[in-house]
Amino acid sequence: MAKAVVSDRAGATERKKVTTPSEPLQIRVGDVLSRHGEPPWSEQLLSDGRNLAVLICNSPGQTNDAHVHPDFNEWWIVLKGELVWEIGDYEPIHARKGDVVWCPAGLRHHIKTVGNASSLRLGVTKPGSSHDDKGERGTKATPLPDQELPPNLLHTAADAMLAHFGEPPWSETIIADDRNRSNLICHGPGMSNNAHWHPDFEEWWTILKGELTWEIGSGRPTIHAKEGDIVFVPKGMRHYISTVGSGISWRLAVTPPEAPHIYTDDDESAPPPRQ
Repeated sequence: MAKAVVSDRAGATERKKVTTPSEPLQIRVGDVLSRHGEPPWSEQLLSDGRNLAVLICNSPGQTNDAHVHPDFNEWWIVLKGELVWEIGDYEPIHARKGDVVWCPAGLRHHIKTVGNASSLRLGVTKPGSSHDDKGERGTKATPLPDQELPPNLLHTAADAMLAHFGEPPWSETIIADDRNRSNLICHGPGMSNNAHWHPDFEEWWTILKGELTWEIGSGRPTIHAKEGDIVFVPKGMRHYISTVGSGISWRLAVTPPEAPHIYTDDDESAPPPRQ
């Protein structure tokens, strides 16, 4: 089997070739953690054809190899701990659990785990990307852009989103570029989406808070996902998502920029759902 490596100076990388799944998939981050010892380590988890999702674990003080991706935006979801990003010449960004950090193409990024606990972040990068361009950081820090709401904030803080949008339900686009659209969806107990399918693309979610169920296709086992899990649904499969338990849920959905939804079997202009 061909080997693939994601560069991360701070530690060993789980080497494997990941392909786009043809069946629904639930990745339990707890199971991934149990396969590894002490940090540093990283493991490729998922490919959707556009993105490679990589889980990275570091101890306090550990860093990545600072580098630049000249041709695509890279972003991360903080699942545990506290990290500091240096992006371009901007002031350092302190990010915590639930936050999203976005680095525009062409800007150098250097990432360090701080605090007293290890960190866990899900990196959303491009398959086959190079880490050879190291770039340089200037001698004078630039203030962060004056933006209050996403999309494409360098730092989207989960607590700030909840404070701004208030009680569920709500959905807000966090990332919007030529490769992805990522929506943060907040639902209360018992709330559900409108069941639908996507004939031309896969969709996947990272669970940031709460518990949810996915009913996929027909006659398949229900997926019960919790905080930290990743759920993947192949193209063409109808999915119905519900928040269960007593608390609110947050999920970050990842699709292409153009994401048509098919809601009824009566739509003769679209392929029927795959079972």
